[in-house]
Amino acid sequence: MRSHSEPGPFLRPVRVTITVPYNAYQALVERSNVQGRSLSNLAAYLLESALQTTHQRDHTQVRTESTDTFRRRG
Repeated sequence: MRSHSEPGPFLRPVRVTITVPYNAYQALVERSNVQGRSLSNLAAYLLESALQTTHQRDHTQVRTESTDTFRRRG
């Protein structure tokens, strides 16, 4: 049996259950209706986008800190 952290030859979506505040749920429902997409699809998109943004920001911060350290040594 393969663990969740070890993808097989094909990456497939994984179903998860989360609890969100009611206001967040309402905002998701309204936005999904306006955009004409499912609540699940919108939530997955927003989560993936947030993770990519966070990863890019963290990566940029690490590069900036490394550059600052190099400049201080020089």
